[in-house]
Amino acid sequence: MSIVTNKQLLDRGLAGHYAVAAFNTNNLEYTQAILQAATELNAPVIIEAAKSEIDYMDGYVFVAMVRAMAEKLPIPVSIHLDHGPSYEEAIRCLRYGFTSVMYDGSSLPLAENIANTKKVVEAAHACGVSVEGEIGVIGQAEDGPEGPKQEFTGLADPDQCEEFVKKTGVDCFAAAIGNAHGLYKNKPLLRFDLLTQIEKRTGVPLVLHGGTGIPEEDIRKAITLGVSKINFSTVMRKGFIETLTATLNSSPGDLDLMKLLTPARMKMVEIAKHHIKMCMSDGKAWK
Repeated sequence: MSIVTNKQLLDRGLAGHYAVAAFNTNNLEYTQAILQAATELNAPVIIEAAKSEIDYMDGYVFVAMVRAMAEKLPIPVSIHLDHGPSYEEAIRCLRYGFTSVMYDGSSLPLAENIANTKKVVEAAHACGVSVEGEIGVIGQAEDGPEGPKQEFTGLADPDQCEEFVKKTGVDCFAAAIGNAHGLYKNKPLLRFDLLTQIEKRTGVPLVLHGGTGIPEEDIRKAITLGVSKINFSTVMRKGFIETLTATLNSSPGDLDLMKLLTPARMKMVEIAKHHIKMCMSDGKAWK
């Protein structure tokens, strides 16, 4: 199956009432696990990386690795920049060969976020690459003493979401509705009332960041309200590190890296398959 864009994946997800799981990666084993899980479940999948992860791997090497591994598989795969911090980073990822980029100007005033996102959209669309934006501040789960802060200051405003989509032309966007990155200390309180308004007023696929720890029933409800892409990262890293630690402790002195890393990689396959099923995208790959 050829490498595709996020727009191709998410438009189908929106029409088919499922979401496409997006997993961050920063090495070979991580990427192998994601693609193995998606292939075994016959599911579309998004392989994504943030700037720090791209810098760690080198952008050209990262894209070449994903393409070499994915192009022989019978599933559609997108290569996505997660939380691109600048126009310049988005352009770099276009040069690397990404098929989708995210520009995150959510911390800026709305007018500046719109202006910058529009520039990214114009450049990316000229290359046939889709664009994700963000409205509202999706912080870290540890921001508050009991988890993500619940006051309304960081939440997406439906009026601003409508204006943002109309003026930028983004293919999808992430809206802050009480979700956060990292490990939640308590059950996140997602604002489905906001999500309902945002869906009605924008008409494009929506993205839910901070998928780790969101209960399955909330994931499924969000999908019914237009969420077509859900990001997972922390849960995969946690499973890998815990399994690798146990393997190292049980095999002192073993210097066979492949043997040591395989159980951790297989743990990530298990975790990825679970979350793909949560998104209801298993069996949704197309030919």
